[in-house]
Amino acid sequence: NYYDIFVRNAFGNFKDVLREVTYSPLMGRYLTYRANKASDSNGRYPDENYAREILQLFTIGLAPLEPGISDPTYDNENIMDLARVFTGLDMQQRRANIEHEESKRNLIDPMSMTVRWHDIYPKRSLTGGYIGDS
Repeated sequence: NYYDIFVRNAFGNFKDVLREVTYSPLMGRYLTYRANKASDSNGRYPDENYAREILQLFTIGLAPLEPGISDPTYDNENIMDLARVFTGLDMQQRRANIEHEESKRNLIDPMSMTVRWHDIYPKRSLTGGYIGDS
């Protein structure tokens, strides 16, 4: 669960914590990005909840910490671009040797990528470049 992620990574780094939270099937369900699909021709867009949580709570926050600066640190376009990063993740197949019979889901193994759901196009970063570029 969420607490266990932080116990395992208490003396690690932020990247490892964020990776574990991202691939956690419980957090994927709680933050509504599990089975998140890329934009489609019907006008549906990826769920933005997890992207918003990362920007607001995990990283930069709503406003700079410097006194006197009131410009927002990100806008809705940034959230939409980051939401596209977290498309395609879904639970792995059930493991018969662990889960209870009434549970048909695998809540133990990290989520895996479903390629046909993932947004394959470049995503803009907060600095104007593209995510993944150095």
